[in-house]
Amino acid sequence: MNAESASKPLRVLFVNRMAGLERGGGETFDLEISRHLAQAGARVTFLCGAPLLRPAPLPVPGARTLRTPWLRRFPWDKVKGGWRVRQLEFELFEWRAARWIARHAAEFDVIQVCELPNLVHWLKKRGVKTPVVMRLTAPNYYDPRGGVKQADALIASGTSIQKLRERGHAAVVDIPNAVDAELFRPQPSDFRAKHGIARDEFVVLYVARFQAFKNHAMLLDAFAKLAQDHPVVRLVLAGSGPLRERCEQQAADLGLADKVLFLGETPYGELPAVYAAADVKAISSDYESFCFAALEAMATGLPVLTTDCAWVPRLVADGAGLVVPVGDAEAFAAALKKLADNPALRRRMGATGRQQVLERHVWPASAEKLLGLYRNLLWPDAS
Repeated sequence: MNAESASKPLRVLFVNRMAGLERGGGETFDLEISRHLAQAGARVTFLCGAPLLRPAPLPVPGARTLRTPWLRRFPWDKVKGGWRVRQLEFELFEWRAARWIARHAAEFDVIQVCELPNLVHWLKKRGVKTPVVMRLTAPNYYDPRGGVKQADALIASGTSIQKLRERGHAAVVDIPNAVDAELFRPQPSDFRAKHGIARDEFVVLYVARFQAFKNHAMLLDAFAKLAQDHPVVRLVLAGSGPLRERCEQQAADLGLADKVLFLGETPYGELPAVYAAADVKAISSDYESFCFAALEAMATGLPVLTTDCAWVPRLVADGAGLVVPVGDAEAFAAALKKLADNPALRRRMGATGRQQVLERHVWPASAEKLLGLYRNLLWPDAS
């Protein structure tokens, strides 16, 4: 491109199947960083999935949607071979997206894809020349057609960076995850009043999809131990997923039905009030390559109690929380009791976490780094 082209706003297409269906870490990254790219002058368009038979909320104004099957409640991570059903859903979206993009490729300078390696393969097979940047949310991607190696650039964050480099992707670029520290901050909240939670109750919050690796089961066991000698406690679980009913039954079996609040899928704009009403953010996962919920909690001034699940312990290592072994309900319960009994410790950890967020994890810096990557792809001789 010439100098005149370089002076025009970059036209970026974000392709994220789930952005119009439900929000996880990959969707948060795309929606938040695209907003800051737009603030920096880029023109952003979204292409996302929509259910076949019912409307889906648009992630951003003007988003384009493609309807494909979505078995929302199918327990793909617990049924033998269930991952193949989930993969077929994604492949149908990727195939439709490749056709759509091939027709509209000239309208964009860069195509940013959240995983979807088959889409990259089909775009290259169709001869699409627009550079494709792929973001990998985790290193355990499924790529039967070799689409990852065909991307013009790879980006990731957290523990995925080192694992991808070990798999031969030496050029993967670290674009750090971040949080909107103005949205997530210590603030008044009416959440307790709305849900009948007393001011003196010790509230433990977990924001996570109900999937096996999030290990809600261990958290419920630990919380039951806490409740035995700390009766004025409440566990708030925000999220949806195939294992929710199983966790609801576990809570009932443990005698916790009146102490566990299942919020379900919570709109992103409502989450700050939920965090602001809690006393501690729990993360019971077996593994996290990163964790937006940890950053959201830290930005809100909450201490973080986490398992030794890879990346989150690094976030809290400088005094923002406590770390216990993966899967250890006894240790998790003991740490909950420690935090419940020590408000001063909670305040100190919360203040430390918020300061770390402000210094290391804000979106403008990540957006500027991503813009630099786009420019290097489009005008490699300009630097």
